[in-house]
Amino acid sequence: MTSVTLKTKHKEEIKMLNGIDVSHYQGEIDWEKVKPQIDFAILRMGLGDDIKSQDDKQFERNYSECVRLGIPFAVYFFSYAVNKAKVAKEIAHIKRLLNGKKINAPVYIDIENTNGLNWRTISNADLLCILREFNKQLNTLGYKMGIYSSRSAFWNEKMSDKWYDGISKWVAEYGDKVNDFNRPYDIWQHTSNGRIDGISGNVDMNIMYNSIFTEEKPKPVPKPSKIDVIYQVWDDVKNAWLPNVKNTEDYAGIFGHDVCCVFANLSKGNITYAVHYKGGKWLPEVTNRKDYAGLYNKPIDGIMMKTDTGRIIRYRAHLRRSNWLPWVTGYNSKDGNNGYAGILGREIDAIQIEVR
Repeated sequence: MTSVTLKTKHKEEIKMLNGIDVSHYQGEIDWEKVKPQIDFAILRMGLGDDIKSQDDKQFERNYSECVRLGIPFAVYFFSYAVNKAKVAKEIAHIKRLLNGKKINAPVYIDIENTNGLNWRTISNADLLCILREFNKQLNTLGYKMGIYSSRSAFWNEKMSDKWYDGISKWVAEYGDKVNDFNRPYDIWQHTSNGRIDGISGNVDMNIMYNSIFTEEKPKPVPKPSKIDVIYQVWDDVKNAWLPNVKNTEDYAGIFGHDVCCVFANLSKGNITYAVHYKGGKWLPEVTNRKDYAGLYNKPIDGIMMKTDTGRIIRYRAHLRRSNWLPWVTGYNSKDGNNGYAGILGREIDAIQIEVR
């Protein structure tokens, strides 16, 4: 069933969505067949006090099927709460039924006369007090409240207070339009004699004028915590370790002095590195500060680094009596200026490292 857009008295331009509301009276629904015929569904949860026998017998299955098939849905609960004490019992029932379930629409409280319950015996002020309590308790549980009721018997006669303006209204009025009702409403239940392939017997049919569904806001991706790299080098002129450097706040080395060894670690995770010494070979790799990479008084001409943090580690080398070479992110001994920093045969006198 396709949604349509047309002009009506309700709003200047409305995209109408067609839906159904169901309970155990519809039996076991073939939701696979139903899905292409509707835009949304409203599922009855149960009624009255928190008694297992008053759960709707098909609610769990209907909920699971709508979730599985991606059918937009809301839920409703048939209320017998004639005072605040009863509200508390029904809220306990609702809380149990919705435990662990994801609902992105109002929870509708069904107010209608049935089975000896006559809401007309309750004053408008008392009814308002009861529904305000429902709203308060549902909000505390993290749900918005909506109200289902008939246009003539309740919305116009019993629920005309301004407070109801802020509540999602689901209005029952059978026929070809809603008569004599000038307040905004979200859903119109227009018949109880609808027919849908996949449901045996009649089913209530509804039109939604304003979307009741709240889009889930994407969770902000937490900004990765900064990982610092702390490193130092052995200077062949001073014949000593130079002070530690952090990230690219400075560089490790002294221009004109050869770097012979490197010593490094991360603030989080592991850094593995290896150096090549001039006229020699690549020395064994080192992780963190378990050892240092290099040989005293053997100038290095290549360095490569990697990390297990899932971040990019990049590094560069400054050539003695020359300039900085490009940043490198690789780790292999075959590919100069891509797999390692440096030029074999040319001494390195400074390095810089950072983790992004």
